[in-house]
Amino acid sequence: EDTPVAPSSPADPLGRVIRVAVFNGCGDPQVAARMTKRARGLGFDVIHEGNAESFNYLYSVVLDRVGDMKKAREVADRLGIPYAIQQISEDGYRLEEVSIIIGKDYKQLRLLDVTSG
Repeated sequence: EDTPVAPSSPADPLGRVIRVAVFNGCGDPQVAARMTKRARGLGFDVIHEGNAESFNYLYSVVLDRVGDMKKAREVADRLGIPYAIQQISEDGYRLEEVSIIIGKDYKQLRLLDVTSG
């Protein structure tokens, strides 16, 4: 059964929602969980959440994993992340199209739905 995608949902031309993974790259507790909540609120399909390979990311970045920079740029734009790069994964088991790595700049970028600074 095909369910229609709401016009406000970020989707590719065929109406599929962009699949993303969220990684904590700064080491602060709960940032991946909070970004997952925010990304889902914007209509993205978060299929994985966890820690990046290190907590030394100074800058948050969006990675294109499948060779479609348009999707990565849309995710970056909607979340307010200035950096999007292509890093295609040859991992056949990887399901996400776009990865979000949250860096130490997340507070300055106001990436998370925080009300207190």
